[in-house]
Amino acid sequence: MSADPEYDAAIDEIRTKANRVQATLAKVRGTGTAGNGAVSATVDAAGHLRGLKLPRDAHRLGDRLASLILEAAANAERDAATKSAAAMLPLTDDSRVVEGLKSVREAFGTPPRSTAPLTDAEVEAADDAYFARLNGAAVYDEA
Repeated sequence: MSADPEYDAAIDEIRTKANRVQATLAKVRGTGTAGNGAVSATVDAAGHLRGLKLPRDAHRLGDRLASLILEAAANAERDAATKSAAAMLPLTDDSRVVEGLKSVREAFGTPPRSTAPLTDAEVEAADDAYFARLNGAAVYDEA
């Protein structure tokens, strides 16, 4: 607590908003379909796949099945991103939060983003790790 009750009240209000946003984000689910609804995917706010529905005769889709799954997942990710952005509005529309983040960026700078594309080996390792976690298996790094 500070000596300024208004400051303390503002911090408490922002903390309450942040807790509500966090709880809302934990419940966000994005859904997407492909193939005229034949394939549907569900992801959480972070874009992690949480559900996948395929038709009983999925084998009849043949080589198209993989691309339909990816399309449905991408549509679900876009849906989740839209819902997440809406869930964040109590914070992102609060000028005090925006100004506070701006001050932090000015003081510490913005971390550099890597623009280098992943190598084939890095993509394969990331895919392997993702599917291993999805299936509850332990992930081992061979490097």
